[in-house]
Amino acid sequence: MKRTTLLLLTSLLAIASVSVLALRTVHATASSAIRVERVDHVVVPVYGGLLLINDTVRISPTTENTTIEKFSIGFPLKYRANLVYSTAYDTKSPRDEIGLILDTGLGATGYYGVTVVFPDEARNSLYRGESYTFTVVFILSDLITSTPTIVNETQEYKFTADFPAYPSLPQEVSICNVTVILPQTTEYVPNDFPFNATTKDQRYYLNYTTTVPRLSQASTQVSFISENRDTYTCFSINKSTQGISIDANGDIHISETYLIKSKTAFQVDIIQLTLPRGATDISALDEQEKKVTSNLVDNQTNAHAFSLTLLEGQSRSLRINYNLQRENHLAKLDSQSFELKLDMFENLQNVLKTSTVRITFPEGATIQAFPQQTFNVQRQVFQESLSLSVSNFTWLQDKQWTFSYSYPILWSSFRPTIWATSLVIVGSIIAFAWQRPKAPITVSVVLVPRKTLNEFVETYEEKKRVLSELEQTKQKALKGKVSRRRYKIRKTTLENRLSALSKKIADLRQKITSGGAKYADIMRNLEVAEIELDNIEADLKRIEVRFKRGEISAQTYRRLLEDDLRRREKAKTTIDGVLLRLRE
Repeated sequence: MKRTTLLLLTSLLAIASVSVLALRTVHATASSAIRVERVDHVVVPVYGGLLLINDTVRISPTTENTTIEKFSIGFPLKYRANLVYSTAYDTKSPRDEIGLILDTGLGATGYYGVTVVFPDEARNSLYRGESYTFTVVFILSDLITSTPTIVNETQEYKFTADFPAYPSLPQEVSICNVTVILPQTTEYVPNDFPFNATTKDQRYYLNYTTTVPRLSQASTQVSFISENRDTYTCFSINKSTQGISIDANGDIHISETYLIKSKTAFQVDIIQLTLPRGATDISALDEQEKKVTSNLVDNQTNAHAFSLTLLEGQSRSLRINYNLQRENHLAKLDSQSFELKLDMFENLQNVLKTSTVRITFPEGATIQAFPQQTFNVQRQVFQESLSLSVSNFTWLQDKQWTFSYSYPILWSSFRPTIWATSLVIVGSIIAFAWQRPKAPITVSVVLVPRKTLNEFVETYEEKKRVLSELEQTKQKALKGKVSRRRYKIRKTTLENRLSALSKKIADLRQKITSGGAKYADIMRNLEVAEIELDNIEADLKRIEVRFKRGEISAQTYRRLLEDDLRRREKAKTTIDGVLLRLRE
């Protein structure tokens, strides 16, 4: 009996061993099944202060008939807070994104990792023993610092970028080609890193090839200088609104407003922003409705330079108006159907922290198709529009939007007919009334529903309370009254709540504005007060920094502080006054 049992166990173990070996042949672990043949690590300091990192990886299986489904790549954990956006694509087809899972780690502490999930075609190629090349893109922020310096009695402006020297991978890389592409018309400042520097088209290209060990933790810095302080600038776009309208003739009119905050350690007088190709009739205004001059600086990206002066830490508003050529964006599908294609942020290499887009179609038009996962539709009596509210929007997302709508041919004559009919009716009434004794005329006024006004006020008050709680939580964290972990959790909760409230306020604001000139003026006054308040808060932080650095005296600091506090109180009073008017 014992011998029979022993033989049975031995047979089962043998079968299990064979099964394990078979499975290992088909589904090998990532470290043993994959060979990393080459990595191209390209780092680009983008105008505006972002870092764009492209890691192009070529892998191959160590043996044929091996199923490889995914691959992990990352960087040292200290850069995790700087990550804004990440995506991956097949290097042969850059427009085709492939699956990417964020924050998966690399199987060891001290790293932030993402996992690329290969499509079926790539899996099949690897199974046949062929190599496969893919690219992972990381956008990082707040890793470029600036300082003005004097060299040989000449004022220069120095920028230093800190970034992962190599990608962090689960296995060693025999060939890693590192390339850093510096901004145009800047000079490279050599350091200890053994870069080979070459120039092309007024740019420095820094190259270095080496072998990278498994799970690299290496970081490095690259510095560059310019003699012109407006050549390169660090700034953020904290808020943006885009109003797009299509008229009955198919002409496209755009109005964009940006709230821009400087992150450069000296005054700048020029801000470059890209506009869609074919933009015409360009004009710009600042927050005080003063004209801002602009000129084209790059034909390829359609970048324009706007003369907007910004001090360190200062926030200012810039509104840009322009038209788009309908031939490039609007196609007629049949007698009544049209297709609209927009590339609004194709070359805007910055992050829109909070962005609102509103597209208004001609009166009488009916929207037929639009990106439903992205846009919301609003309908009025004769007009339809689409709205979008997003956070942390980058130029790598949704490069092109496509819409279709129908517009009856006879609609353009609708309003002239109504006007002509109205004039005939009014003329008849006047003629009839002329023969009768005059009586008081009662004029009816269409008002925004009280429910909408109350909802706007309540939502706005809720937003103010959330902002106040966010600031109080921050102060408690600075004083050590709450733990860092608890602060991060609470901060994330409040910021998500704030984003939802901002989106709701934007929708309600549009409904109120459409109620007539009276409400439009009220909303305009509110927006001006909001921008003024943002500018004042930035000024308060800036003068505090200047005082701590010893750049201004205590007397000047108190005077500037009193002026800003007085302006802040005035802006808050204006906002409270607007809310009070809406309550009434």
